[in-house]
Amino acid sequence: MSRVLVIPDVHLKPWIFDIADRIDKNSYDTIVVLGDLVDDWGKGNALDVYRQTLDRAVEFGQKHSQSLWCYGNHDVSYLWDAIESGYSIQARITVVEGITRLEHVLENRYKFVHRVDNVLFSHAGVTEKFVFQFCGYHVKESDDVLAK
Repeated sequence: MSRVLVIPDVHLKPWIFDIADRIDKNSYDTIVVLGDLVDDWGKGNALDVYRQTLDRAVEFGQKHSQSLWCYGNHDVSYLWDAIESGYSIQARITVVEGITRLEHVLENRYKFVHRVDNVLFSHAGVTEKFVFQFCGYHVKESDDVLAK
């Protein structure tokens, strides 16, 4: 069984990546970042904090080339132009550019769901409605959902 370092919701706290970098690399086999890199209530105008967080995420993703990343609802709300609590209209362009850059760096490691051994990791779970919407049919096997 793999040992996983899980990085929870970041919400504009780039120092979380600094703490993760200080953890002994021999204490885990892989890293999973659970998403919600952006948005923190009351910081909607702090574009420098959005940039710092997204820049640090890109740097961390490059340094940890085997890390796995999950989209969070606050991340995709900008990509899908769907208002979420904490959403910053002022930060929209900054977030879309930052997440697009991160997607490029991570290649195929930025997904809604990842599996490590027999454990599924996602930001907020996967509902049957979500599977039907993205797969177009009802599936019972997690392999089918992950492949799609």
